[in-house]
Amino acid sequence: MKIWSDSVSDGSRLREEYAFLKPHNTHHAELGKNRNPNFAWGEMPEGTKSLVMVMHDTDAPTSRDFVNKVGKMVPYDYPRTEFYHWAVVDLDTKTFIQPGEFSKEVTVKGKPGPAGARGTRMAINDFTEWYKGNVAMEGTYSGYDGPAPPWNDEKLHNYIFTLYALKEKRCPVEGNFTCKDVLNTLTGSGLVLDKATLKCTYSLFPKAR
Repeated sequence: MKIWSDSVSDGSRLREEYAFLKPHNTHHAELGKNRNPNFAWGEMPEGTKSLVMVMHDTDAPTSRDFVNKVGKMVPYDYPRTEFYHWAVVDLDTKTFIQPGEFSKEVTVKGKPGPAGARGTRMAINDFTEWYKGNVAMEGTYSGYDGPAPPWNDEKLHNYIFTLYALKEKRCPVEGNFTCKDVLNTLTGSGLVLDKATLKCTYSLFPKAR
């Protein structure tokens, strides 16, 4: 099973047009175009009936103690955890993902879900929890929302796009589900025939970039 993209080169820096936040010269960061990248695939396992796409950051700080605070830094060796940016299920195996198909811009307070483009369903991503208590941004964020690492983080963040081949046409998650619900459902279920990944990096911190 293979995955490729004109938008994302494996191991390279993700372009700013696919980010939730982009660098700014005077006030650290500003909203980006937040378009989802394009993806194509091939050499599907026999019996593949649908696909699931998941994107996550492997380097999110475990605490907000120093995040985006003037005069503070998130040190390189700070404890890290995963942050989920996107999960879309019930993808047709024959129709590739087009750039901007699932997200064309930042939607303040979040895009609605779970219904997505051409019969897909979108998970609630981790921006929902991140923006709780932020009056300007709080809401339910479904679908794709790109990188927004802390602008004062010394560490270059790594982002992984994972495509799963399923032997069922419909992923067995229901209602308003999260990215982690998708992964928990797939783990040990026997539904996954194969998977493929693309990795990229992104940072708002000048030295990390």
